[in-house]
Amino acid sequence: MKLEQYSLSGGLAKDQIRLMKQKAIELVERVGLHVPHDGILGLLRQHEGVSVEGQTVKFRAELVEKALREARFPLPEYYGSEWVISAGAHQPKMHDLDTGVLRETTLKDLKDLIKIGDALDTVGSAPCVPLDAPIHLQEILMHKVAWENSRRRANDMFEHDPKPNVRTAEYVYEMAQAAERWFSLGLYMVSPRSFDPPELEIIYRFLDKGVPMWAGTMPITGVNAPIIEKAGILQAMFETLACLTMLNLINTKGYSYIQIIDSFIVHPFDMKYSTFVYGSAEDARGTIDKLSIHKELGLPLVAKSLLTGAKEVDPQSAHEVGVYTAMAALAGCRTFRCAGLLSSAELYSAEKLVVDYEIVQYIRRTLEPEEFSDETLLAEEIAAIQPGQSFLEHPSTFKFYRSHYWDPALFTHSNLGQWQEMGSKSLYRYANERAKKLLREHAYEIEPEKRRELDRIFAVAEKDEELARSRQVI
Repeated sequence: MKLEQYSLSGGLAKDQIRLMKQKAIELVERVGLHVPHDGILGLLRQHEGVSVEGQTVKFRAELVEKALREARFPLPEYYGSEWVISAGAHQPKMHDLDTGVLRETTLKDLKDLIKIGDALDTVGSAPCVPLDAPIHLQEILMHKVAWENSRRRANDMFEHDPKPNVRTAEYVYEMAQAAERWFSLGLYMVSPRSFDPPELEIIYRFLDKGVPMWAGTMPITGVNAPIIEKAGILQAMFETLACLTMLNLINTKGYSYIQIIDSFIVHPFDMKYSTFVYGSAEDARGTIDKLSIHKELGLPLVAKSLLTGAKEVDPQSAHEVGVYTAMAALAGCRTFRCAGLLSSAELYSAEKLVVDYEIVQYIRRTLEPEEFSDETLLAEEIAAIQPGQSFLEHPSTFKFYRSHYWDPALFTHSNLGQWQEMGSKSLYRYANERAKKLLREHAYEIEPEKRRELDRIFAVAEKDEELARSRQVI
């Protein structure tokens, strides 16, 4: 049987996406969601076009289309004008910045990594979990430290830190108001087509506050989704659209949207090692398909391309990040997630963060448009130059050199002798030194009055016995 040739340049074709969307909505109507929460079920029963049988909820197609139309995506002002790097997803381990030893993360690490990320204008969630803090305070600290030491971290829709229980969510919400920072609540589904009851309870308890709420799902091929990638994407579309529809019906005082980080994608699973895989060829291919779906549905473009299966900053990590990000950029994406993350999000590395940043700048420089005009063709300068003369001292060289050549911080253009004279340093050592320099020179701090208010709220949380009893692991 002759197989159709598959092209990675554009992902899924429009007719393929429309067919998958149609089938996803049919699944929402015919199969529905498992919603184990009496309060939310009671709210859904009040709506026409909703069928509730036990804990199974089905939605009519028109409600799904309405939810898609009404979804709002509150993008920050820099989206579309900058190449955006997200650099955090709450890791529990890291490579020590001084020794390189793999160890658990601490509150000091959280502060240091936040500062390094802020120096590189990164966005997204907190980079690591402060495991030396009491477990019931860890998530609160992740937001507090991010807001105290950075301008963009945990401060827009690219943030997706978990709020493991209602009390934690309430403290983070209060802090967000005091610091005038972003706050949203997410609802990650438990594939196939169900939810974690505590997460539903958080959503239910915040319905009167008018906060943004997002729908997300992370199906895994061959585990909780079909082994074939396109079938897994269909499941992801079905689950995401159903969850969005539910939020759109119950979150009447706020607005709802699709969590664009993991939307409409199925994550690969390696059957040989029984591992969740990022950075693989299948993962990159799935992202190209995801981006084509986002274009067709009018959603923002984000690629999880800075994540790798490598355990160290090595050729594998550079290859997977570089190729994957270049493919996503050629597909039109300018926002890239998971800088600094290694081993499919098991650990963090400050060195990888600065290498990832450099890779993105390389790709940006390769793809950025350049002026094409009589002035830049320099025909008259070429005509005027005499045999034996040089352009080294020509006025055009002085005029255009800095604007037409990128001066990389890590991928230096020195020759062998120059490299030896500078100490024969490895790229890893350069990355380590750059990370430490960024940390030393970081200067941002939140306004003193906001810091005092965050400290006051945190002091209350420290004494909150109900919060301490929750002890829910992040």
